[in-house]
Amino acid sequence: MSHIEERKNNVVAQNSIFRETLAKERKAFRLREDFMLNPAKMNTLPPKPCLVVNGEMPPDISKKHGLEVKDFDPSVKEELEATLLEKTKVPTEKYLQPVTTAQEIGWMHLEYGNQFKNRKAYGIKNNAITKFAEAYVIDMGMNPFQKKPGAGGGGGGAAKE
Repeated sequence: MSHIEERKNNVVAQNSIFRETLAKERKAFRLREDFMLNPAKMNTLPPKPCLVVNGEMPPDISKKHGLEVKDFDPSVKEELEATLLEKTKVPTEKYLQPVTTAQEIGWMHLEYGNQFKNRKAYGIKNNAITKFAEAYVIDMGMNPFQKKPGAGGGGGGAAKE
């Protein structure tokens, strides 16, 4: 047995490596006690449509259902709006550089997008085949490339009786 194979099969060495890993994780672990609102997980239920008049719920109905809006501390409202605004930003607005490798593709699309020609600027060029197909559709009322009526296969046109 080589030295590497002995190390792989040594249960005591593997256990000590596992204990060291757990000790490092415990040292780095920090309990987060600060609360942060996650707008992505907010569940909101709208009021019933019959209770809403002109887009707003009348005050007497909102009091009855316990839905009256209370005045919040302005700093809490500002923090909530800032959090919601931050959550709705796309990654290019949040970060200066791509965070993941999947974001690297297309990260600088605005800078490099102008160097390519607009593919929609070139129309379909008419040639003899397209002119014939257009004239055929106008004269015969059907596409020249579809199966003829009665030829089987569910082609276009009216079936002969």
